[in-house]
Amino acid sequence: MNGFAKIVVLIAVAAYIISPIDLVPGPVDDIIVLLLTIAANKRLKSDE
Repeated sequence: MNGFAKIVVLIAVAAYIISPIDLVPGPVDDIIVLLLTIAANKRLKSDE
């Protein structure tokens, strides 16, 4: 994934976490999205 795509994904995740509209009430889905993003970034870095 190139640098532009990484920035777009990070902005989308940040917007989802900050937004008051969520799929599940509370911080549960925010934490799950954050952990998935961290795991995906680590996997992408190890694939390079």
